[in-house]
Amino acid sequence: MTRKISALFACPFLVLSWILCCLILPQEICGQNLRAINVVLDQEKRSCIQAVDGYAYLSENMSLAQTRAAAFANAKRQALEMAKTYIRSKTMVEDFEVKYDLVWATAEGAITILEQKDYGVEDNSRYHVWIKAEVEYELSPKGQQPSQGDQGHDMDTGLPLKVKVWTSKKAYGSGENIEIYIQGNRDFYARIVDITSNGEIIQLLPNDYRRINFFEAGKVYKIPDEGDHFDLKVTAPYGEDKIVVYASEVPLGQVTMEGVGQGLSRYRGSRESLAVMTRGIKVVPGAPGSQSGAEFYEATWTLTTSK
Repeated sequence: MTRKISALFACPFLVLSWILCCLILPQEICGQNLRAINVVLDQEKRSCIQAVDGYAYLSENMSLAQTRAAAFANAKRQALEMAKTYIRSKTMVEDFEVKYDLVWATAEGAITILEQKDYGVEDNSRYHVWIKAEVEYELSPKGQQPSQGDQGHDMDTGLPLKVKVWTSKKAYGSGENIEIYIQGNRDFYARIVDITSNGEIIQLLPNDYRRINFFEAGKVYKIPDEGDHFDLKVTAPYGEDKIVVYASEVPLGQVTMEGVGQGLSRYRGSRESLAVMTRGIKVVPGAPGSQSGAEFYEATWTLTTSK
């Protein structure tokens, strides 16, 4: 017996309810749902986050504002080159260059500045700035369009970070329970949210009862699962939900949430602001001889509900 909690907060499509006892599916049944090898995500966004100092030398031919702009442009160019080196250093697949294309955002405008500091003129000779920048890229099998995916082969542990999210089907009817699965090709930290059609953002993991935010490579995780105090049950109004996973190889940025019961939380801002705050990770210099940086991965799985 369950008690619906729709009165506690508006979650229009995936209504969350108390679990009075944990229902564990037989292993052989679970196995049928846990095969992510052919999962094709609705959206994915790969990136590398870099912390970079940028400089531009003073010149009689440039105003101070122009010199400042040149310093930021210098930082962006460095971020792009550092990201390329970092991602290539993380790949350990034989014949990687033969099998895959890495498509980078080459334009300065395509490199997003997440944080910045302006140190101004130093030593009366140069302008100094610092940025934390996100550099986007795509990983595509040779001979295919980047959006087509690689049907499971991109889950090799030697490839850049990828996290798949899926449900057993894409469309659900009233009263059906929904189970979400996630799996990464390498160890990762993650935040998993449900974004409803009216813009509400409910964080499913971590939650107050199941605080997991670190996930092991290759292991399939289920939501809800043992330790959670909610179910995902379809009820009116119906429409479209987006399950979004934000993942990185390092702990994610802190986000202020409000509790809505059953250990769950709601984010009051927009999806865009949540994405920026989640990317507020700490980028530290690598060990001697290694590259600094952090991989980031965002995956979206869309499902629909109806009466």
